[in-house]
Amino acid sequence: MAERRGEHLDLADLLGEIELLKEELHDLRVLYENTVEHSTTIENALEDKNRHINNLITSMKMYLSSQLYNSIMKGTLDPKLSYKRKKLTMFFSDIEGFTRVTDMIEPETLSGLLNEYLTVMSDIAVMYGGTIDKFIGDAIVVFFGDPEFVDDETHARQCVRMAVEMLDRIKILSKHWSDAGSPNGLGVRMGINTGFCTVGNFGSETRMDYTIIGGQVNIAARLERVAERNSIYISETTYAFVKNIVRVDEKMRIRVKGVHYPIGVYKVLGMKDSNQVIEGLLDKSDSGFTLQPVSFDAGMDSQAYRDGLILVLEEALRILKKARRKPTEL
Repeated sequence: MAERRGEHLDLADLLGEIELLKEELHDLRVLYENTVEHSTTIENALEDKNRHINNLITSMKMYLSSQLYNSIMKGTLDPKLSYKRKKLTMFFSDIEGFTRVTDMIEPETLSGLLNEYLTVMSDIAVMYGGTIDKFIGDAIVVFFGDPEFVDDETHARQCVRMAVEMLDRIKILSKHWSDAGSPNGLGVRMGINTGFCTVGNFGSETRMDYTIIGGQVNIAARLERVAERNSIYISETTYAFVKNIVRVDEKMRIRVKGVHYPIGVYKVLGMKDSNQVIEGLLDKSDSGFTLQPVSFDAGMDSQAYRDGLILVLEEALRILKKARRKPTEL
């Protein structure tokens, strides 16, 4: 009887422990459910915050050029008042007779046309690596060489290529303006100059603009103002970097307001085709050759230009290998 009574007590203790374990399991289950619920609440809150941050970033990108935005996000450009002297290629454009057009087209329609125009021009500027400085009504200011720098020749060439493509797209957009009531469609003037200016953040500690100032900037703006309808005027400093890839009119010398000396100016007629570019790169002589400065951009230059450039360089290398060294005179 004692053994059975002991076994009964042991069994009762075991059942009691089981009940205690069940209660602990229940408590743990409740704690787990509360933790999961709390975690879900935290996760949802984090998703809302991330969504809000992404919306703010998207909004910020709309107010900044892609180069400026990337530099700020990478930490390579501090959002503080600072500036530096640098050689840039600067582009100015505006719509000819825009004030007159505003009296001919309904404001809502004109706003749609202007936004379409600025969107197309901006997309082209970004594609060629330009930093969009600002929009001033219908005017556009773009510069090349900061905050991302390659070299002066590349910046000048990309700027001119950008302007030529812009003119091509303007011819298409012009019909939209004609259909809306603008008698002469869409006409744009463009000016480009390369030179040293001051670039950086200007303004106050609470409100600043990343922009360019200086005499060379003013020259680009003046060239745009004297340019003909649907034409590109470039200074001779820009022309020195692009002469191998563009067709231009005869050189002009003009005086512009604010500049005390005549400016050498060229009107761009278009881009040279690949054969024209290649032909001028290698000048052969009896004693050797002269190889003109060569530029290549895999993202912009055509396959035909690439193939022609290979032929030019191979011919230069052939001449170099074939050349015999003259004996040293005693």
